[in-house]
Amino acid sequence: MKAEKLKKGCGIALIILIIIIIGFIWMIKTAFGPTYRTLEINNSLGKLICEEVYNADFSAIFYDVDFKLESKDKEIIDLGRLFFNREDWQKLFELNEDKNWYYLSSNYSNIHNLILTDKISQEILSFDLQSSQPKNDELWKKEKHSLLLPYSTKFEIDSIKPNFIYIKYKYINNENSELTKEQTVKFEIDKRNKSLKIIKKSELE
Repeated sequence: MKAEKLKKGCGIALIILIIIIIGFIWMIKTAFGPTYRTLEINNSLGKLICEEVYNADFSAIFYDVDFKLESKDKEIIDLGRLFFNREDWQKLFELNEDKNWYYLSSNYSNIHNLILTDKISQEILSFDLQSSQPKNDELWKKEKHSLLLPYSTKFEIDSIKPNFIYIKYKYINNENSELTKEQTVKFEIDKRNKSLKIIKKSELE
């Protein structure tokens, strides 16, 4: 009788241990990933189908998002991937179009933050506008004691042509957010090398 009770108790303990282990594995997977989900976001150009992959480590979270556009004609167009460190990435990107291109952009994406999709060939070109910006070594030259102060950069697409894109950069001093400069840069879109080449830049304002 005692042996049976002992055996039953061991069985229950083993079941509880297995449940705890499974729960721990599930908790770790939920916290650190990868986890997957699909979101649909309405846009003026159609419906965005966003495949999200979430991962994390002890210092940061990562959202790898693959964007596809279901146009109003029900055509599925691949728009490429953006990479975020914020859960609310759905609010942190813009999708627009012109005659030749779809262009997806975000000031909050890592690796690259501008994706152009050719409407005819559907070729995808991905760029990092942060690293492509002009090197303004004398950005704060006229400001007392601020020549070497670090700054942040924001950008917006001013206009786009078949082989050129105009980007408006805003440079924000990290020590004084009211201290800003702006500059418009004309880039040539080099399809062969999948790169941007500075053709012309305005003076800092």
